[in-house]
Amino acid sequence: MSEEASVAVDPVVVPVSPVAGRVELWLWVYLLSFALDYRAEEARADGGGGAGIDQLVFLGMAGLSTLVILWHGWRFLIIRPGAWLILLWSGFLTFMLANAFVQGVNPGHSLRIILPLFLCLAGICNAHIAGCVGIRPSRIVAPVFVAACTNIVWRIAQGFLFKGVQLDTVRVEVQSSANNWLAGWIACCVLLRRGFDWRLPVGFGILFTGIFITITRSLLFPVIAGGFAASLCYLIGRFWGIFQFRELPRRLMPLGAVAGIGLVALGGVAAVAPTMIERWNERLFHHASDRNVKSDISYLTRRAEADAILHILNKDPVHYVNGKGIGASYYWDPAYMAEIHQVFPADMELGYDVWFGGHSLWTNSLFSGGVIGVSAYLLLLGGTMTISLRAARANATDPGPDQWLAFLPFVAVFCLVSESFTSNPFDERLAAIIFGVMAGLSQSFMVRASWIHASARLPQPAVS
Repeated sequence: MSEEASVAVDPVVVPVSPVAGRVELWLWVYLLSFALDYRAEEARADGGGGAGIDQLVFLGMAGLSTLVILWHGWRFLIIRPGAWLILLWSGFLTFMLANAFVQGVNPGHSLRIILPLFLCLAGICNAHIAGCVGIRPSRIVAPVFVAACTNIVWRIAQGFLFKGVQLDTVRVEVQSSANNWLAGWIACCVLLRRGFDWRLPVGFGILFTGIFITITRSLLFPVIAGGFAASLCYLIGRFWGIFQFRELPRRLMPLGAVAGIGLVALGGVAAVAPTMIERWNERLFHHASDRNVKSDISYLTRRAEADAILHILNKDPVHYVNGKGIGASYYWDPAYMAEIHQVFPADMELGYDVWFGGHSLWTNSLFSGGVIGVSAYLLLLGGTMTISLRAARANATDPGPDQWLAFLPFVAVFCLVSESFTSNPFDERLAAIIFGVMAGLSQSFMVRASWIHASARLPQPAVS
């Protein structure tokens, strides 16, 4: 039975606000605003080209939809527990802007780097309001799924059609920031959802096609993290009486079927494009592309960045408290550059004046915001996980058809953190939007929980 067909069986009736339909419409606009986002060309990324007209259109859609949703539901922003996350992230962004201004950071750099963090705040507020006006969790997540799948497919198509990348050399040029969320959604759909969802094979195919094409080992981390987190949620739900171990084989049957289709597809790819299999073998086991260096090149670049950031902060340890300001410039440690240029061209300007989000969420947050910045991220991630489990527990006595989605924010945090040491997910606009919606999603379950006992007292229709 599909999720849409199970709407009538929810035992808890949540009153729907008259503005719910309009809020849901604009929530779709907000989620799809950056569905066609992509990695800018190097000239634009370095600040020479400015923002493209397409990026301004995306930003305009996100801003307009957020303003409309806030107009309809601003009074709901003080409802707890979601209000605490909104207050935390709003205060953090205010601090980061003031900190960068006081330290004289280039305003253009600061605003470009902090933009995804504001989109994350907008996502929290929009999902929070949507839950408070009575929109079901599945209807809040639906545009997230569409945006994630669209962006993964679009990044691949855009890379091959407009960037001139080739199948035997393609890497991060076509990598989407939505991969980690989709990995978490698939894990929840397999282990925690009752019944088959037609979107599962679609999401599975899109995710693993993107992973396979990009030859990126770090994309496997969210898959592993999502499976682990969803398994942990299954055990917790079993303790609460939501799940039963005897159901586990039936729940895993769709995964077996999809995996079988994937193996057949992999065999077809091996026959048509054997170089892809060879490149994966090199990346996983032999590192042939890194044969001129003693260590993996990905590790070297991240180590060069982290060591330089620590060196900069050590010059004035007070900046361990508040950082150097978001958008501030740093460099890569010169001690690693000779070895790095064994792989990259010697004339390539690499790691000399860097101000983008960096290769790790944690080193960048320490550099830009110090201990205050790191603490804010930890509180946001930890708060999202805590509220997610609280929401799942609050609805466990009367679980509805969307109960599996109560665990999704918890699993999404695991998937995001799994990539946070090798990349900075909050440097990507769509990733920040999606995580913001995940952080605000639990409010819809808290609203539903508040109506559990009230629904029990409502008169039930006579059964003929």
